[in-house]
Amino acid sequence: MLVIGDISRAHARRCPDKAALVMGEQIMSYAELDQQSNRLAHALIAEGVASDDRVALLGMNSIDYAVALHGIAKCGAIVVPLNFRLAAAEARQVLEDAEPAVLIAEPAFDALLHEALEGLARPPTRWTLCDDSGAGLAARLANQPADPVDCVVDPESAATLLFTSGTTGRAKGVLMSHAVIFRMFAATAIEARLTHDAVVLVAAPMFHLAGMNLALNQALYLGGTAVLHRGRFEVDAIFRLIERQRISLAVLVPTMVAAMAFDPQVGSFDLACLNKVFYGSAPITPVALAKAREVFAQVAFTQLYGSTECGMVAVLRPEDHQRWSQCTGREALLSRLRIVDESGADVAPGAVGEIIAEQRHIGMLGYWRNDAATREAIVDGWIRSGDLARVEADGVFTIVDRLKDVIISGGENLYPKEIEAAIAAHPAVAEVAVFGVPDEAYGESPCAAVVLRAGQQATAEALQAWCVQHLARYKRPRRFEFHAALPRNASDKVLKTALRAPHWQGRSRMI
Repeated sequence: MLVIGDISRAHARRCPDKAALVMGEQIMSYAELDQQSNRLAHALIAEGVASDDRVALLGMNSIDYAVALHGIAKCGAIVVPLNFRLAAAEARQVLEDAEPAVLIAEPAFDALLHEALEGLARPPTRWTLCDDSGAGLAARLANQPADPVDCVVDPESAATLLFTSGTTGRAKGVLMSHAVIFRMFAATAIEARLTHDAVVLVAAPMFHLAGMNLALNQALYLGGTAVLHRGRFEVDAIFRLIERQRISLAVLVPTMVAAMAFDPQVGSFDLACLNKVFYGSAPITPVALAKAREVFAQVAFTQLYGSTECGMVAVLRPEDHQRWSQCTGREALLSRLRIVDESGADVAPGAVGEIIAEQRHIGMLGYWRNDAATREAIVDGWIRSGDLARVEADGVFTIVDRLKDVIISGGENLYPKEIEAAIAAHPAVAEVAVFGVPDEAYGESPCAAVVLRAGQQATAEALQAWCVQHLARYKRPRRFEFHAALPRNASDKVLKTALRAPHWQGRSRMI
């Protein structure tokens, strides 16, 4: 197997009747996935779609969505997954940049698309992904041949065009090749000891790198079974799904891990089948991880670190959790990392520097139609991550913060994630975000935006007293704000820019 289209072809020969995709009562075998994705590839070619053309997808997790991903790959086109949480203006910007030839979308998003597509210079042809009955693509594909298309796809060509979440400005499109994606599959399978009998929960949305590649396509690459969850992440529904489908691997973001671990009903379900959990894409608090490891004692937890630009480049293996559970991980198989200072020199153990990843191993081809941003991100063959990490012993490192979020107070570099971890350990705190605000004496000082747990109370004075016990004086927030919820973007990342903005009006900030 060399390209995404090979996955269903190979397993249709090896295990044609095995369940590839499961959602509710729907089951699609590998033979059916191969045939349906072939039909979709034929339909796209008949529409005039050629190699390197873009095809956009907009929808929630579904079997049709998975078929579309593989059909698009088989005709050599580049898939552009659209985040269904985007506002119309954001969706329009992605469509303007990507210029897809075809847009395959669920009718539920017609209102969003009506506004996003209005007046677009090169509007795509619209196809229906799936309707309320789940049969949207069936009519279009019914008369298409099920045999393979006559199309040779270069493994080094772009397979996906994923747009960054744009926390600090206009979203950029990241091109990733088939070859790089396959190296990630191989590295993850070996690092986590995955096998063909894996039954994988796909709860993260498939427009996201985690949902599409670490969950769905990783399961299919193995010849395993992908169990799709559609809609919001509701803990009871997830527990029932794990129990009913005997899921062995769950790919989760930290908020999902925490919600499952702290749910009072967790002991009411038979979850013994769950033996592996991948988590990543955002920091996890020490309290949440400790609780999860206690509640799911049979589970081997694996933390995966990477980015849209770098791919999956580091791993904290299950055995690493015994000593290094509060760290991020170590260089993953098939990747190459360095942690460097501002001059590009490797930093010593105990020091902090920026993570850079070698492009040719796992990284992006570059930003879509944005040479200036590509040159800024890729320097001498190394991709700048924008993440700051402290070098530990034994090849392990710990993310301390985003470069742009560092607070420089009185000449000291303060890392908000460290402060957030201390505050998040308070029993009344559900979420916290720390950011820099102007300070006449120190230039800037830390401010903490706090969301309290339901039914819990805490004052600024109580949290300050907590910080006295857990943080050095110069790291303690000088101000606390209480919020009902933290502002987030369409990818569910906290928008510290929105939290900072009211404090910095009329002033400039160095970072």
